[in-house]
Amino acid sequence: MKKVLLIISLFFFGFSQSQNIFRDYFNTYTTGTQLSGQGTWTNNSSNPGGLGNCTGAICTNAQVLSTAISYNQYGSSPNSIQISPDKDGCGTAFTASNSTNLYVGMVLNISNAVSTSPTDFFRVMSGSNSNVAFRITLQSFGGGFYVGISKASGSVFYFSQAISYNTNHLIILKYTRAAGTTDDAVRLYVDPVLSLGEPATPDMATITGTDAIGSIDRMCIRQNASLGLPTGRVGLISVSGSWTGLIFPTLANETFEKTNFVVSTSEISNGVLNIKSGITLENALLSIYDIQGRKIESKTISLAENINDVTINPIHNSGVYIVKITSSSNQRFTQKIIVK
Repeated sequence: MKKVLLIISLFFFGFSQSQNIFRDYFNTYTTGTQLSGQGTWTNNSSNPGGLGNCTGAICTNAQVLSTAISYNQYGSSPNSIQISPDKDGCGTAFTASNSTNLYVGMVLNISNAVSTSPTDFFRVMSGSNSNVAFRITLQSFGGGFYVGISKASGSVFYFSQAISYNTNHLIILKYTRAAGTTDDAVRLYVDPVLSLGEPATPDMATITGTDAIGSIDRMCIRQNASLGLPTGRVGLISVSGSWTGLIFPTLANETFEKTNFVVSTSEISNGVLNIKSGITLENALLSIYDIQGRKIESKTISLAENINDVTINPIHNSGVYIVKITSSSNQRFTQKIIVK
């Protein structure tokens, strides 16, 4: 009976969340350490989404914080990501999208923003790390801050209502493609009531700037500037082809219990990853990343209940790696492994 219920729940979950492209709670990452190198996030500019190579004696980027973040009807997580100036940017790729509409959502909790010459702290790009499709900029005003949007390198347009510091706010961006070369639209929604559906009128919109060329496929938390950037936290980042697809399931449904899998690396140099599974799993995606966030393995696997020897590309270099198993319904298991 337990197996039947699991199969039914996985099917329903996969169907209801089919519009989601990328979703990260950051809940399985190691807190108090850098985001770069965890999951698919990287600060290396040669990788999709990465922005700026780490240089100097001490390289720092956004830390994973054990500080909860949430928004009603959208999602909740025990962890969030640091936003702070004068650090390396950190980004990730996601499944490329050429759809008419692309939605990006996140929860922000900002403690400080600048009033003069603000610069964008979050970018979504298409095809390369330098081809920016749209951005978010925050500017201090009175006891709060404005949220602004821009397309490519176009002017920033701010929502005219300042929102409060030290409070969780839901920010949703919508990118809509049109037939011309300069008429794609970027729309901004601040603290929408999700149960009411997508608002008929955005809080701000613009078509100023160059349209994205090709697929939109990466994003970056930009912190590699000493001036103009805000301070605070961000979390629950989601990318979807639909408004409702942004919404996070409960963590109990989204993340596999850690007891479901045990990963052994004893044969990894021979091209075998040993996975002891507590459940049967079909058509799951196995991904392995090095500590710089480079994907070194990606393949579809099926796991039987018990011991599974999974063939992979041999790993000979010692170091820390991330093993990620994602079900067809986007349930995820992540484990850090050490190869000696």
